[in-house]
Formats: sequence, C-alpha cells, structure tokens
Amino acid sequence: MRRYAKLSSYITRQWRLLALIILITVASALTVALQPWPLKLLIDSALGDVPFPAQLTTVVGEPGSAGFTPRLIGVAALASLMIFAFNAAMDAAMTWGWTLAGQRMVVALSSDIFQRLQRLSMIYHTTRSVGDTLGRLTADTWSIYTASSSLLVAPLRQFFVLFSVGAIAWSLNPRLALVSLAVAPLLGGSALYFGDRVQRRTRLNRESQSRVMSFVHQTLSSIPIVQAFDSRVRNVATFHRLAGDATGLYQKTVLLNTSSALLNGTITTTGTAVVLYLGAIEVLDGRLTLGSLLVFLAYLATLQTASQELLAVYTNFRGVSASMDRVLEILESSEMVEERAGAPALPRVRGSIGLEGITFGYVVDRPVVHDLTLFVEPGEVVAIVGPTGSGKSTLVGLVPRFFDPWSGRVTLDGQDVRDVTVASVRAQVALVLQEPFLLPVSIAENIAYGRPDATEAEIEAAARAANAHGFISRLPDGYGTVLAERGLSLSGGERQRLSIARALLKDAPILILDEPTSALDAETEALLLDALERLMQGRTTLIIAHRLTTIRRANRIVVITDGRIAEQGGHNELLALGGTYAALYHSQFKVRPSQIEKATA
Repeated sequence: MRRYAKLSSYITRQWRLLALIILITVASALTVALQPWPLKLLIDSALGDVPFPAQLTTVVGEPGSAGFTPRLIGVAALASLMIFAFNAAMDAAMTWGWTLAGQRMVVALSSDIFQRLQRLSMIYHTTRSVGDTLGRLTADTWSIYTASSSLLVAPLRQFFVLFSVGAIAWSLNPRLALVSLAVAPLLGGSALYFGDRVQRRTRLNRESQSRVMSFVHQTLSSIPIVQAFDSRVRNVATFHRLAGDATGLYQKTVLLNTSSALLNGTITTTGTAVVLYLGAIEVLDGRLTLGSLLVFLAYLATLQTASQELLAVYTNFRGVSASMDRVLEILESSEMVEERAGAPALPRVRGSIGLEGITFGYVVDRPVVHDLTLFVEPGEVVAIVGPTGSGKSTLVGLVPRFFDPWSGRVTLDGQDVRDVTVASVRAQVALVLQEPFLLPVSIAENIAYGRPDATEAEIEAAARAANAHGFISRLPDGYGTVLAERGLSLSGGERQRLSIARALLKDAPILILDEPTSALDAETEALLLDALERLMQGRTTLIIAHRLTTIRRANRIVVITDGRIAEQGGHNELLALGGTYAALYHSQFKVRPSQIEKATA
C-alpha cells in the first residue's frame, strides 16, 4: 500500500464529491436495513395475529375497526415502494457522484502521465513500444478509478450495511446472527487464496494486450513496406498468434474468477441452508415470528453479500494493482531529463556550444560516446561525419537535452544546460531531421508547430524561404490543407521543405541538421540545399550527413569513429590527410587516392 501512496493524491483531490458520496452511502445503508420491514408488517400483523406498532394507529386505525386489514396491507405496500424509490434515488446520486469523481481522477492521472511521457528522455522511448505506452496511458490509467471504488466506496458502503443490518439482526436473534457471520472467515480465506493469482493473471493479460496493440501500430505505421513486400499473410499469422495468446490468458483469468465465484457461492449457499434450518426450528418453537424469519432471511442475503464484497476487496485490489504497477513505472521512471528545482530560464544565446569530456550510452557499461570534447563557435557550421553507428546522432542529441551525459557537461554560451530549465534549452535549438515528423493537421499548423502564435504572413515567409510556397499554393486548400498521417500525402522533398520552414519560423540561434537530404534525389537535394543555405545564415549549425555533398560549405568537418573524434579540419585538409574522411570521400564518389592528391594540390 505504501507503494501506491503516490496515486492517493488523485483520489483526495475529489474530497468534496467523496464527502457527498459518504453521506449518501450512510443513507443508502440505513435504507437497506429498512427494506424487509414492510414485509414483516404484512406477514405478522396483516396476515397474522402479531400486534403491530402503536405509532401506526393514526394511519390505519385501531385493530378490528372497519377496513383495518386492507389499510394495513396498503400501508405496507406503500412503505415498500417508498423505501425502494428512496434507495434507487440514493443509488443514482451515488453513481452520478462517483462517476464524476472517477472521471476527474482518470483525466488528472492521464494528463500527468502524458506530460511525463513527453519529459522522459529518448532512452525511455527508444526502449519501449508505442503500443505498450498507449496501453498504459489509455487503459491502465483507469486503475485509479477501479482501485478507489474497490478500496473506498464499496468497502465503506458494505461496512455501513454490515453495521446497520448486523445490529438489527442481532436484536432479532443473536444465535442466528452469529451463524450468518460465521461464513466470513471462509470467504476471507478464499479472497487470500485467489488474490495473488488474479493479480498475476491480470498483469499477464495487460502485457499480452499491449503486445497486440504494439504489433498493430507497427504494421499500420509501415503499410508501404507491408504492401511492397507483400507480408500480409505473415502479419496475419503473427496477429493470430499474439491475439491467440491474449485470448488464452484472458480465458484463464475468466476461469480463475469463475472458480472464485463458485467457491464463494458454495460457502454462502451452505450458510443460508444452515440458517434457514435453525430459523425454522425457532419459528416452530414459538421463539421467532414468521415475519421476523423472513426479515432475517432477507438480512442474511444482505449480510452475506456485504461480507463477500468486503472480503473481495483484497482480490479486486490484487487484480487492479497490475495496472497500477504499469502506471507507476512511468511516474517513477528514472529515465528522465531532470530539471533542477528553481532553475532559471536560459536567455537567448549567441550560439557557442561546448561538449566537454562527454561519455554516454543507452545501455549501462556500453558507452556510445567516449570522453569526447568538441567546441563550436557562434555562427560556425560544423559537419559531423563518420560510419553508421559511430555516435553522431547521439552526440548532437545531447545539445537539446534529449538525454544527459554520464560524465562531462554540455554548455551553451558557457552555461551548463543542466543548470537551466529544459524548455529554455530546447528553445535555443531548431531541428531538421531525416524523417520530417509531420502531424495530421494543416500545413500552417505544421510550420507553426514551434511558434503557435505566428501570423499567417510569418508562416508564408518561412515557407517561401524554404522553397515550399510554390507546391503549397497548388494544393486544394493551400496552407489550410490537412496532411495525412506522417505527411504521407506529400513527397519526401515536400515534407522536408515543410520541416525546414518549421525550423526557419522557430528562429533559434542553434540549428541541428541530421541527414536532412539523405533520402532525396539529386534534383530535390539541390532545391533543399538552397533552402538550407538560407536557414543556416547567422546560426550555429551542426550537420550530420552521409552524403558529403551536403557538408562541403562547412567551416569545419569532424570525423567520429567509435564514439571518438578521429579527425577534424576543412574539406581539402582532411582529403590531404588521407585518413577516414578521405576513405569516405573515395567510397562515395569513386575517386582514386591519386585523383584526391591532384584535387588538393
């Protein structure tokens, strides 16, 4: 329970509604205690010869008077209807209040989870599937509603029912009341036995459902590849396997719940039979009226139901705790870019970047970048090249604090980025990536994603500078055209030009270009390079590129191999050096070393 204390604040925030629910619960419990009494009045006094309460004489008259019995029957029937109507109204009010409180809890928890997911470092997101994360955000967050209902509302209601009904049952016949409550330890043992098993099965269920969701998400996100390689049959087989596993686990969970219900039903039915037998003997011996026996039998069912539900709290909690654990894994994740309490905002920087003694990796004891130091001056264009997997993207990802280094520090204008707010650091950096990551909203909203308050004129100016205004104007709705998922309704070059326009509009002093032209043809690349030239003007720029045509205008080229700087210098200088860069240049342009020597002579 201490582990789940972090989630309790989402419940206590709704204390006003909870207070109202508690008052309604008390009234409802007292009403339950009154429900069988009109039946006792009918059986004992209207149909039998047991004296009825003297307080009713003003309503039905004296016994033996004309119309006494019909009036007494009418009062009993009317009282029964009134009690039912009042109890139904209490149930409706409690359902409304609890639904409202529960929805607010779920919304608050979901919002915090969503916000935290956006704050978690790229390490977290690269090691989890999107489908699993969606499952935690959409389905598992409802655990707060279920848990609070199981641990607060339901137990509270059953406690008041047990107290009120048990007290009256004891006044009617203490011996039968004790026999009725004797089933409670047996039901408690059942709850303890099935509780842990239900929790394990529920967690396995949620994980199997997440695997199905992840696979569907991955498949639908890769439809062009699926269709190009005609992998439909294989995907359907995989889906059937995953769905079959999920269905099998669900069936086992249903069987476990059914077994629990069967055992509990057997216990309560046996208890009812014993009480009925003993109660009948009490009536035959004249120690209990028939009406009182019927009231007691009604109470017996209520007592057993309340006891069973109260004891089932443990089983219910064990079931929902699996989802609560999955929610807490996000809330308690240490894979987060932490922000120092009271950290100031970083003002707009000139653009100097310092990477000092950086060591970092995604897996413990497996660093990707090793004790690397690199300084970039304001306005300098630095190209970072190297073999695939050498750590280029990881290195530049440290600048906007997608993650923090294990050792060393990252500075902007000499300021350690860990000493200022994360938002103010990321405000200094604009990105143009190989994958543009466009959203299914209008073109204007995509361009203004980094500056939602931008005017139409500013958006159009950025699009013109990115050589995007022409194709946007030819679209049916122009800048109001809503893009398909991931912008797939546009060509690769068009999507990338929108990405450049987005970076232009953000107007950040530092620019990161991560292979922005690697997937484009030569003609489209030339058009984008022209836009990139305008984007880089007056900005400190880090360019990652495999295609060396993108980086010829760089002030400096840094060659990374195995997470370390192998070479750095100008284009001709590195060609003359005859090292890693010259080898990359030779392999890409099919130039012999002798030709390189002539070109640099």
